[in-house]
Amino acid sequence: MLLHQTTEYNTFGILHKFNFECRTDWEGLEIENNPRLFHTHLPLRYLPKKHIENRNKIIYLNRNPKDRAVSLYFFLQGKEGVPVWTWSEFFENFILKDDLYGGWFNFTKEFEKAVEDKTANVLSVTYEDLKLIPIQTMKKIASFLNVNISDELIKDIFDKCAFDNLKEHKLDGSRDLDPGGNSTLWRIIGDWKNWFTVSQSEQFDQLYNKEMKECNVKFIYDD
Repeated sequence: MLLHQTTEYNTFGILHKFNFECRTDWEGLEIENNPRLFHTHLPLRYLPKKHIENRNKIIYLNRNPKDRAVSLYFFLQGKEGVPVWTWSEFFENFILKDDLYGGWFNFTKEFEKAVEDKTANVLSVTYEDLKLIPIQTMKKIASFLNVNISDELIKDIFDKCAFDNLKEHKLDGSRDLDPGGNSTLWRIIGDWKNWFTVSQSEQFDQLYNKEMKECNVKFIYDD
């Protein structure tokens, strides 16, 4: 919406069409209009080298790791090949031993270092900022994309992208990936406190402090 300065929803299956993990045929992308927008969960080191060398733009979105863990727990439920775990089992077997795409810690440190050292053209955005200061954050994104957009249109885009509106228009992409067609996005800031026990929170904090001691990234854990 920001790129095209419109409040119209995309209806052409952008999740599958422009997702790096879902693509098998790249030749068709040559006919797409510029600027082309891609979506991926891949770490920085797996992105095309030319994209980085040419200083093409990357918006790096992250979320506080505790809410991210809870969100991932719900997202993976019912997916093919994923064990049926309780929260405690998931915490022990997945969160504390996270190695998906190299693990969240490595993913975050790599992007944060690129932002700090300016080795890639990266804009860092957090989910919490999008929720708590959406207009300011969207202005920052628009500026990064060199999009001249009015405050009124930014507010209209924010309203159209509210989760209730996306749900009403059946544009929650997570439904396409769920066997039962259910939404598996967990969107609440601070909901981790309803799932992490005191012991689990302390255990994760210890791991976080060890892994992230040389990284200056800050997250909001409560709204």
